Amino acid sequence: MNTLNLSIRDDLNGYLLTGPESAAALAAAGLPMPEAQLSAEEAEGALVARTGSDEYLAFLPAAKGTPACAWCFPRADRILAVEGEGWIELMAQLCQHDFRKMQPGDWLMSSVAGVNCWLYREQSGGALLIGFDAGFDHYLSDLFNTLVHELGGKESIKGGAL
Repeated sequence: MNTLNLSIRDDLNGYLLTGPESAAALAAAGLPMPEAQLSAEEAEGALVARTGSDEYLAFLPAAKGTPACAWCFPRADRILAVEGEGWIELMAQLCQHDFRKMQPGDWLMSSVAGVNCWLYREQSGGALLIGFDAGFDHYLSDLFNTLVHELGGKESIKGGAL
């Protein structure tokens, strides 16, 4: 039996923090702060990725609130979670990255089915989070649902925007 599962992660609020105060704002909010560019860290339900020298993407549970930073902007990312047996085969149909090498804690920015996405493999459980602009939700959700169904998995994506 295939355990491939697709779901929406709508429990996280996204923010872009940029500028020279961004690292201090993360620290003041008690959020994880990745040291290397194009890496991510998670702690207490929060995920923070470093996308530039002074630029971070932060995805936080609602209870965390907005980081205090003059250059903190809300994001409208849609986040899909793929997990279970068969996720590597699913992603091989959508992205050129070799996901057999992706370990828990790894962060990647890549094109998935022609859409620029960020991808993160969660530490606990190993789900692959795929974040993208909400404007591509219908296209990617339909595509993922079709492929998950073809691979014998289940999806729990129901309509609605973030």
